[in-house]
Amino acid sequence: MKTFVFYTILFLAFSITACKEKTDNNNAENNAEETTQGNASASLDGTYTIDAASSQIKWQGSKPTGVHNGTVPVSAGSIIIANGLITGGTIEIDMTGITVTDLEGDSKQNLEAHLKGTTPGKEQDFFNVDKFPKATYTVTSSSALNNDPDGTHMINGNLTIKDITKPVNFKAKVNVDGNTLTATTPQFSIDRTEYDIKFKSAKFFNDLRDDFINDEFKLQIDIKATK
Repeated sequence: MKTFVFYTILFLAFSITACKEKTDNNNAENNAEETTQGNASASLDGTYTIDAASSQIKWQGSKPTGVHNGTVPVSAGSIIIANGLITGGTIEIDMTGITVTDLEGDSKQNLEAHLKGTTPGKEQDFFNVDKFPKATYTVTSSSALNNDPDGTHMINGNLTIKDITKPVNFKAKVNVDGNTLTATTPQFSIDRTEYDIKFKSAKFFNDLRDDFINDEFKLQIDIKATK
């Protein structure tokens, strides 16, 4: 009987010790995993300077009779990452570099001049780049998206055109590889009339019939930046 009790106590002691070691090992593994994830996020943190030559914005405007496409160069800026998320930054846009890509010759030059406002008497119709040569997008925050085909993150911020600032949010596929950050957005829409661009807007002129220009134009952004 004494022998049975002795072996029973020995078995219980061994079981308790084994369970404690397993729990300690699991805790150590979890802590190691959390530390690894934390280190991975921390390694992304920092300020990334935008490579203007490798970044651009594509635009699309439309009216009942057709669509026009073009680009606007990104001139400078930076993206800030903290705790693995984009928390700030600025994209500077060179409005004097507006181009039209779907036309050629005089038609191309005439539309570009009209959009820039460099055609005499038409300065106020669109962007009036002599007075407002730059636009900016300022990032205020971001959040991660799960299983969204259009983006890995939602980017929140403010777009300033012609010294008028409005909140603009969009999805983006953000990737960091080493010291290089890339961000690509799907097309998203902006209401031009919010920036005092009312030329041929049916919202403000009711006698245009089919000769109006849609208030919403579309943008698509490609950014490359280096830490």
